[in-house]
Amino acid sequence: MTNLTAQSSSLLQALMATLLEPRPAPHPRHQALLDARERQLEVEAELSAWAGRPQPITAAAQDQELDELSNLLVEHAKAGRQVSHLLSADSCCPPCTDSEQPPTTLGHPAENTVSAFAAPCILAACLDAFARYGSPDALSSADLVAELRTLPGIAEGRWTYADLTQTRLAALLRPYEVASRDITHGDGRRRKSYRRSALLAAIPADCDCRPS
Repeated sequence: MTNLTAQSSSLLQALMATLLEPRPAPHPRHQALLDARERQLEVEAELSAWAGRPQPITAAAQDQELDELSNLLVEHAKAGRQVSHLLSADSCCPPCTDSEQPPTTLGHPAENTVSAFAAPCILAACLDAFARYGSPDALSSADLVAELRTLPGIAEGRWTYADLTQTRLAALLRPYEVASRDITHGDGRRRKSYRRSALLAAIPADCDCRPS
């Protein structure tokens, strides 16, 4: 009985060690497909929520609603086109194109290496975007992404800031336990938004990007 218990314990430890091993990084094309599909579903949900909102009364509010609807439709079309492109690709590992980063060789770092390391961490970049809006308590995910896209460099070593989407931003902030919430803004509309206090609380105490 004692030997059986010891063997069971050893098997359990081996199983746990296997399960706790670091997961391999996802294939870039597979991750891109998941991101595009997730973005497509996210926009569809936003469109459904938009259709159920009360219609604005003032002309200015109506114009703003139409602008938001137009942006959502464009985002949905872009995400759908990206999904179709990735699904129809002949190869999972296409050759490197001119627009892709060339491989790094020993002693010759890629051109984007400096900008990748020089870019601020995603939390600090988000807080800077908040500052450009006057440091409000909350900022919509769409507005935050629009500001981040103007930055140079690579966000957290994964995507260039210029290529960020709301889905990619959510993925970058997830390790910091920061997520968007449905927040009612001053105009009375509820939108997926981030709170400035959540970003501040997530910055590690020893981070060089932490505001003084």
